[in-house]
Amino acid sequence: MENQASEKKEIRPIVLKNGIFVVGHPRSGTSLACQLLQSAGVEFPSDFGGDEYNKSGYFELETGKELEKKLLDKAMTEENVLELNRIVERLNSGTGLTGLKIVHIPALFFFRHIAKDKKMRVVFIFRNPADVRSSMYKRGISQFKLSWFDNNNALVAAHENMPKSIVISYEALIAGHPGIKKAFKKIGFNVDMGVIRRDEQTQKDSRIVLTGDEMRLYKVLKSLERKSYR
Repeated sequence: MENQASEKKEIRPIVLKNGIFVVGHPRSGTSLACQLLQSAGVEFPSDFGGDEYNKSGYFELETGKELEKKLLDKAMTEENVLELNRIVERLNSGTGLTGLKIVHIPALFFFRHIAKDKKMRVVFIFRNPADVRSSMYKRGISQFKLSWFDNNNALVAAHENMPKSIVISYEALIAGHPGIKKAFKKIGFNVDMGVIRRDEQTQKDSRIVLTGDEMRLYKVLKSLERKSYR
């Protein structure tokens, strides 16, 4: 029995060769960013179609979303590595460029650890926290595994550790800010801004009260966005 146990093959993570990610808190514009990358030739496997809240679809895998939560809870267990490998195989096997959307932002670091040469291209998305919360309430979502503050603090840390990444806001996407195309070109994508429809905006100028920490973090994110446009 001891010999059999010692001979058990170790399950190791597969190397991620094709790392293109859209990352942000729910209701922050991640699906809009996926649309832009799709216009530049990136395919996003998805298990969810469109609805009244995201008319063009959600661009996310149900298994991927569940894995994010498991990685945060238990890190790289054998079961999580197996599931991670299945997702990575799907990303690696695409005939063209294949992307993945992540909403539990700290989970991105697990993909970074297995990325070839630690090279990943990441689009980080953020949105005014008052509008995020209002949009989530509108959908009947009162709680998420990570708070807006904790999730976006992880965004800042991830951006600092991933050179080929940009930070853009939902508000800039909706407004068609001229710096967006420049930002995407910095990571190798020529996007079509015409795919963004302003009439799909779900919430604007909410008067929900924010904490001082949320307001300070939002200012930090805005400063990172400005740097992405340079």
